[in-house]
Amino acid sequence: MKKVHIKSAIPIYIAAALWLVVGLIFPKLVLKIPGLLITAALSVGAYFAASKVFPGRDVEEKITTGDAAVDREIEKARERLENLRKANEAIPDPEISRNLDRMVASGQQIFKELGRDPRKVALVRRFMNYYLPTSEKLMEQYQVLMNASTKGENIASAMQTIERSLGLAAGAFEKCADNLYKDDEMDIDAEIKVMQTMLTGDNLINTGVNDIMEKVQSAAKAPAQKEAPAAPVEEEKTTKEGIKLTLGGH
Repeated sequence: MKKVHIKSAIPIYIAAALWLVVGLIFPKLVLKIPGLLITAALSVGAYFAASKVFPGRDVEEKITTGDAAVDREIEKARERLENLRKANEAIPDPEISRNLDRMVASGQQIFKELGRDPRKVALVRRFMNYYLPTSEKLMEQYQVLMNASTKGENIASAMQTIERSLGLAAGAFEKCADNLYKDDEMDIDAEIKVMQTMLTGDNLINTGVNDIMEKVQSAAKAPAQKEAPAAPVEEEKTTKEGIKLTLGGH
């Protein structure tokens, strides 16, 4: 997702204030060219110095799908994800923090991909309308329980239930993010096959090596098969009377 840098207006105010101060204290100074040049130089210096202190901020560019209702839905989901990030900062438990890190990272990946291709929003509707708001509510409840002055058996049990559920939620977030790339994987496979066909037709690759590589890849993807038990070995013995005895048969 693209980020847009928004400059702070404070440096401009400081530069303008310097002109005002000089004009009030030394009104005759700004009426002469040397005084104007000095004031202008001080104003420019103040602007750049203030820009270092107040650099502004980076904001993520809004995702536009062409549908205003869907755009509002996405913005609301991004706010919910930001609330999860803030909850992560407020909760000291390392295991909860680890799962929330996974959830926030997956959510950011989802919104980044939606910024690249807004048409994929249909693939993450359940993420935005169920998994994300439910997780946000659970974290709000957890913080209420965590900050309770006395913690009895019911509070401890409720907190443990939420803690256990976060691992499942984190896995769901990651699965939703991964589902956005299904079509990309199919497109990549198709492109590679087309390229291999063209390279083979142009005699640019060794077809024998290509066939071997395909067999190796197929073998790697195929489930391992158990080896069939070896057939019993028949062993023949001849008795003194000339009768043959076969061992190992039925």
